[in-house]
Amino acid sequence: MIFTVAVARAIADGTVRRVYRRWSSPKVTAGSVQRSPSGMIRIDSVREVDPDGLTDADARAAGEISLSHLVRSFFGPSAHPTYLIEVSYLGADPRDALADDAALDETALNTLRTTLSRMDSRSESAWTREVLTAIAAEPGRRAADLAEQAGLDTKTFKARVRRLKTLGLTISLETGYRISPRGAEFLRLTDATD
Repeated sequence: MIFTVAVARAIADGTVRRVYRRWSSPKVTAGSVQRSPSGMIRIDSVREVDPDGLTDADARAAGEISLSHLVRSFFGPSAHPTYLIEVSYLGADPRDALADDAALDETALNTLRTTLSRMDSRSESAWTREVLTAIAAEPGRRAADLAEQAGLDTKTFKARVRRLKTLGLTISLETGYRISPRGAEFLRLTDATD
């Protein structure tokens, strides 16, 4: 489930506690946790609702200015059920703290090297350093552009960046990515020794 930056921020500040989606079947379950641009969001409940019974007040509670705006935000065929998803903010994404931690001692550096080497060995080619340096060289560049430069489809490229983000090496932006302080320090230290 994807939250826009505006909705994720509103969930984080407590002004939005519900969202609506039109799906053929529920795509999330109560109790699950989703990452968002503002941190971790818990799915508190999911239930089907009659879209004809929604009001302007329901729309405002979901961060929309009116019912017509809310309905226009629904994707998918109108024959699909509409779901009310109640949400709550859990806090910052733990990857954010990791991304800010640029204190790479020898153990942390070797662990990252080993992990990236393992990721490269499971692929048809070594890609981790290439992706990191591409992001470092062009922060905010669209993923599709970076993927094309790397000779990859966008879906594969984004999946690779997510794996690097899990290690705290990249940061997602509204458009594209940037290298994290941890990623920059990793590149600096490995450039000096590789």
